Amino acid sequence: MNHDFLKELNKDQLAAVIQKNGPMIILAGAGSGKTRVLTYKVIYLIEQGVDPSNILMITFTNKASTEMKERMQKFFEEDEITDLPTISTFHALCAKILRIDGERIGIPKNFLIYDSQDQKDAIKQAFETLGISMKEYKPSSCLTAFPEQKMS
Repeated sequence: MNHDFLKELNKDQLAAVIQKNGPMIILAGAGSGKTRVLTYKVIYLIEQGVDPSNILMITFTNKASTEMKERMQKFFEEDEITDLPTISTFHALCAKILRIDGERIGIPKNFLIYDSQDQKDAIKQAFETLGISMKEYKPSSCLTAFPEQKMS
């Protein structure tokens, strides 16, 4: 086992990476190395014998998810480990789960997730279909009104 990567960590980061028992939380500001700590923690676990298929790395942002995947691939590219842990954002993981099992709760496998531009385009299309003037009513106003109505 090659633990040279651990030398890149400060004392607190190292403690987080090598902790073996129980849950833990890492609270740190932007740019402090959270993604590196989480990635190295998983690398350490794999080197300790944990099956990568039993590991789920989950984050909020696509940027962090991509960074974790790239670091893992780079680290293991010369080893015989070809199966990496599942690395995902919360949203992507939930979408995947819903595509697999969503029909059990009435969600079709081919459901769509609209980003903000998709939402604006759908509202514009609805305005055109209903003959509503986009000069009189702004599609973006609807986007802010919908969540308010859901809360009422």
